[in-house]
Amino acid sequence: MAETIVEKEPQGSTARGVDLVNRWKPVTVFLGLSFVFALTVDLAALAFRDFSTAGAVLTWGTLRMWSVALAVLSSMKVLGEDVRQGVRRYLRLSSRALAFYVAAPLIVYATLGLYVALAAPLKFFNFDVYVELIVNQLSSSLAHPTQRVEDLARTLAYSQFFTAFLAAVTINAALALGEELGWRGYLYDKLDGRPSWSNCALIGLMWGLWHAPATLLYGYNYSVHRVLGGFLLFPLLCIFLSYPHMVLVTVSHSVLPAASLHGAVNALWSLTLIATNLPVEEREVYLGIGALGIVSWAILDSTLYMFFKLVAKRQKST
Repeated sequence: MAETIVEKEPQGSTARGVDLVNRWKPVTVFLGLSFVFALTVDLAALAFRDFSTAGAVLTWGTLRMWSVALAVLSSMKVLGEDVRQGVRRYLRLSSRALAFYVAAPLIVYATLGLYVALAAPLKFFNFDVYVELIVNQLSSSLAHPTQRVEDLARTLAYSQFFTAFLAAVTINAALALGEELGWRGYLYDKLDGRPSWSNCALIGLMWGLWHAPATLLYGYNYSVHRVLGGFLLFPLLCIFLSYPHMVLVTVSHSVLPAASLHGAVNALWSLTLIATNLPVEEREVYLGIGALGIVSWAILDSTLYMFFKLVAKRQKST
């Protein structure tokens, strides 16, 4: 009897171990490939050493973002998954998904408003600084600047709130989709597809650290505090940014709304770093990609969480 018991216990333990390996294998494969592919793009760009033009930066950024989608396809191939069915599931198009796709950028506008409410009293946000920046750009390009330059600059500054929305649902979403197929598509799906805080922490942390090589090599987002930004500030920010992305995927059953939200962040959030007189080293720590940005998105997350919890409670009671 004792011998039989000893034999059965390892079998059960082995089965649990196999289940654990099977569960985490796709996650491990995807994360490994996504980091390797992104680093390959970074090192290839480093070899060319040409970031002097907007076209070069756009090419690098596009390849880097879509390297995540390549990691998804490669992971599916390696693990013997149905690639076509998987991609079709993540890119599901429906009236519900389309409605959330159009509405998703409004989350960024709301969070920006919250950020301004926090930053303005601290004199960390001043929209006139942004207007003055445009005035200087216009004046340098005009042979004979006029008094109307400031009016034109202010119009251009405020029009960015409209053009940012257009960019979010068009070109920016197309670029961000390369990442979203991985972070809020494949990885989120393999982690059970629920917007839990544990999933938010893991996906956000990996998403943030995935940017770290670009930060260390090129000063991406953090030209001064590269280590602090790449390994602490940006991963923290990405953790809180992940929650609304995951919620959108959950309620729409598609990564498309997450892509337009991501696109809106890329189009609009840089304003938190431009509309200020703070020196660069302080902007990186305190403003939109630092402490105030993290706090703003944390408040947004808490609000969304309480809202959906209240909705679920009401639905349960009816």
